[in-house]
Amino acid sequence: GNHAYEAAYAFLWTDEQGEKLNGAQRYVLHFEEQPPAEAFWSLTMYDSQNYYLVANPINRYSIGDRTPGIQYNEDGSLDLYLQHESPGPERESNWLPAPAGDFRPTLRMYQPGEGVFDGSWLPPSIKRLD
Repeated sequence: GNHAYEAAYAFLWTDEQGEKLNGAQRYVLHFEEQPPAEAFWSLTMYDSQNYYLVANPINRYSIGDRTPGIQYNEDGSLDLYLQHESPGPERESNWLPAPAGDFRPTLRMYQPGEGVFDGSWLPPSIKRLD
């Protein structure tokens, strides 16, 4: 395992309303700025039953600052789409496919910044899209 100064994990298992995440819904995780990680960060998709990686049509099991083709917004913020079905060709570069049922994404930060440890940085809430 990693020491705390090497890696930190945030378990993002509910939406902003406190509801379980489920592939029947569509979600966005909006970062005003990237997670504070000196090495790299990623968001990994797991099912909730066995905590297994989720098979999907684009063979993407995690997404993060090293994902080829990821698209940032003009203001430097980042939107990641968590859902079972494709969000459409214009958003697929930022899509982390979810299973049809419940899921549990985990944010991994390697060589996390001080804000992670002192609580001044918290991951944003996952928002359900209408």
